Amino acid sequence: MLEDKTDGHLDKVKEFAEKAGKLDDLEKRLNYLGDYAQQETRCLLYKDFAPMSFYFQMQTKNEETDEWQNWFNGGLIWHGSHDGFGSGAAPTFSVCLESTDGWSIHT
Repeated sequence: MLEDKTDGHLDKVKEFAEKAGKLDDLEKRLNYLGDYAQQETRCLLYKDFAPMSFYFQMQTKNEETDEWQNWFNGGLIWHGSHDGFGSGAAPTFSVCLESTDGWSIHT
């Protein structure tokens, strides 16, 4: 399950993605995080410092205590001409193995 903790940033990014013709790409990545591992997990989504990007925290439920526990975290990062298509350049400082124009999940 995906929990939006972005205070409206998610809606702004979806609007941007729709205008850029990349809404399907964004929704594919969000669905992947929301359904991660096909088990009881939750993904807390926050605004990231990188433009049109998110920080996420993946959690699993402890079967003994029924409490959520941190599992891992990462970023759902927007890449394009503004960051050298994932070259590691500012403003994202995130590297992709291939030139990327759209969102990429980084852990």
